[in-house]
Amino acid sequence: MTRNINHTYILILLVVFLSGTQLAYSQKFAVGIKAGATVSKSSFGDKDDNDDFTNSWVPGYFGAGLVNFQLKNNFSFQTEAGYSKRGRKIEFNEGTWDNNATYHFLDASMMLRKSYPLKWSSNVKGTWFFNVGPKVSYWLNGKGVVTTGGTYVDPDDGRTKISKGGSYDYSIKFEKEPAEPDAPDFNTMYLSDVNRWLFGLDFGIGVDAPTLALQRFIVELRFTSGHTFYGGRNSAFNRTLGFTDNLRANEKIFSLSIDYAINRVYREGQKGKSTKRDVKKSKPRKNIDSLLH
Repeated sequence: MTRNINHTYILILLVVFLSGTQLAYSQKFAVGIKAGATVSKSSFGDKDDNDDFTNSWVPGYFGAGLVNFQLKNNFSFQTEAGYSKRGRKIEFNEGTWDNNATYHFLDASMMLRKSYPLKWSSNVKGTWFFNVGPKVSYWLNGKGVVTTGGTYVDPDDGRTKISKGGSYDYSIKFEKEPAEPDAPDFNTMYLSDVNRWLFGLDFGIGVDAPTLALQRFIVELRFTSGHTFYGGRNSAFNRTLGFTDNLRANEKIFSLSIDYAINRVYREGQKGKSTKRDVKKSKPRKNIDSLLH
């Protein structure tokens, strides 16, 4: 298995976990859901590989549930878990072939967030924030399309141009290609010695605004820097003559999300509640503005 987890990742992971030890003392938290769009591409581990492959951005989407715990000094700790569809598109054989792959993941993130006051209007107060934390994804499955092609010389201008030929679909199997007499089929991409657990770091910045008394909408732009390679240079195999791939690469992801969260107040000996009675007992505006900070 190929790993590429540096000391920066480990340090931030420890900071976030230590922040989580304060959760036992937190009586204010929020629960919610989030969804959004992504664009992702793979980044090769060795610069020389960029001479043989060209990467393109691939659109995707995700959805998740979240829990946000308020800490001291406008810090908060947020955990997220959900599903995402991402992918990678590479060109090879001098740009005449391309492999457009779609992958499915289960994701989990932990974010340490710092918030600052933001005044939307005289009566509406929100916050802006930045956060950082580790992310882990489990690679469920995937599929893709390979488009073949070649080159030709244009008789009009004498330039060499690319002509796209046929294409074929494939599905992924996480296993080594079968040996004879069980010949591998053309519509299967065999992936061996890959990392199905992918680790990375999330960096985000966003704003939130209250809608009703205990509800908020949050908009966040996030960048994920992958630290685990999909696999090795020879991890992908397809029977088609001329196909090649290199999974010694990790993910780079941009995402834009909209979150909907409901503030909750925990009282010892009770389940989490968010009632008007609780709000009246404890200075509503102050509590509302401080939640999710």
